[in-house]
Amino acid sequence: MQLKQIALAVAAATAAPAALALAPSAIDANTVRLWVSGASAPTASVFKGFMTLCEGMEYKDANGDVKTNPGSLNAHLYLESSAPGRLPGNAGDRMAYACKVSTNDGRAGSLEGKNVVLYHTVEGGSFNAYAPHIRILGEANPSLPGSLRRIRNVQDLATSGQCAAGIAETVSVDVSGVINNVKVYRGCSTTVVNFNPGQPKRATPTAEPDRPDGGYSDTEYLINKLNLGITTDLDQIGSEVSTNIGQVFGVAVSYPLYYQLQKNDVLSGLIAPSCIAFPHTASSPNLGLACQPNLPAHKYTAIAAADSIGGVDATTFGAAAPTPPGGKIQLHRRAITSGTQSASNLRFLNKPCARGEAGGALEPARSTDSTDYVTVTENSSTGGVRTGLTNASNAGQYGLGIVSMENVPTASDRWAFVKLSGVSPNSDAKQRANAMSGNYDFWYELVGFTADSDSAPALYEAKNLMDALNVSLGNPAITDLTGLFITPMAGVTGSNVGSGTRMGKSCQPIVQ
Repeated sequence: MQLKQIALAVAAATAAPAALALAPSAIDANTVRLWVSGASAPTASVFKGFMTLCEGMEYKDANGDVKTNPGSLNAHLYLESSAPGRLPGNAGDRMAYACKVSTNDGRAGSLEGKNVVLYHTVEGGSFNAYAPHIRILGEANPSLPGSLRRIRNVQDLATSGQCAAGIAETVSVDVSGVINNVKVYRGCSTTVVNFNPGQPKRATPTAEPDRPDGGYSDTEYLINKLNLGITTDLDQIGSEVSTNIGQVFGVAVSYPLYYQLQKNDVLSGLIAPSCIAFPHTASSPNLGLACQPNLPAHKYTAIAAADSIGGVDATTFGAAAPTPPGGKIQLHRRAITSGTQSASNLRFLNKPCARGEAGGALEPARSTDSTDYVTVTENSSTGGVRTGLTNASNAGQYGLGIVSMENVPTASDRWAFVKLSGVSPNSDAKQRANAMSGNYDFWYELVGFTADSDSAPALYEAKNLMDALNVSLGNPAITDLTGLFITPMAGVTGSNVGSGTRMGKSCQPIVQ
């Protein structure tokens, strides 16, 4: 399954007039309701991939030719965020997409011709694609969430006040140069869905989802199974496939730390003295690529590992005193169920790859490992890390954390990516060129998970959905996403195809 296609195909959303959008009042007892969860990195891709399944939607095929699904465009979005102009990918952790499914090639299987609502939750990170099923199966593990939030039952949103922005607005969705006009509700309320051991699956796909039907993860199931001490095997809850999509990650730091690292590099002769000259300061550093500073990987390891964080203070990063001017260093990591956190553990702590007799894996520092000089915060989303780093900048403090490279700092952000061991993760606008060339190794391959539906045959629609999304994800003509690239294992060529692959195994070295 190729996650890339989702992003790609969807990106293809083309120029078509909005008509007969699937508003709350159109959702009835025959509407199929499905739910995906997990990684936040492919959010925009999942959204756009679903859009390619909608009646009347225009998109590009693998050859770059524009195709149009039969019928009139009827796509409708429901977003938790009330911020104007936002679309899935930067519109909060919970969304829902609705339309009549009708493709030009029948790739949606049993969903063809049906009204479908797809709830999408990226709360808590990658492992929450799997965790609800493990908990329902009966495994007791403190890392498994007892609930997740999703957009409230869509037909309820017709109730006054359920979507703060009121009447839906028409929004142009542009990916790869083709535009479709869709209807968007903003500021929509959410609902909590609890996961109880032994709870039976819903009997019909037209009932509201009582658990996610599938989702996407930054790393394969085995990585978090080992990290979290999970005993449930994958085949007890479903199956997964490699998407052949590389997801790039980077070290992001607050402005004061960025400026301090620049001063280090000026002293080492790595960047020009003008990089730190007036008017540039710790609160307003020179963010030009030629002045991008370096962070040696072992420095991040020192602060990310529980056994070594006690020896970290501001002098670790070249400051003259143990405490930076604004106070403590802030390490903004992700929650234990996050794929981004798994990626951090893999790259800097060799966990879980170096477990076993040979040893070498390090335990990650958590909030309980905070010291007199370092505060560790565990964030449930990448948005929390970004906000934490911006707050650190505003407070004049050193802050750092791992952020996936589909994130590009906005005008309101006050953080920036740094080089890792001398290599920039964002030397190009798409923030992936050095990873694609093999010069930058901090990337892993996304996987797609489909929950087991054998005990509930009526839920085969969920499998049809995931299969269709995965087909959409592998279209190189449309894949042009920041921080994501296609690996050679996909068997395609193009400017967005990298030179290396991990062959679906995060612990495997990159091979060409």
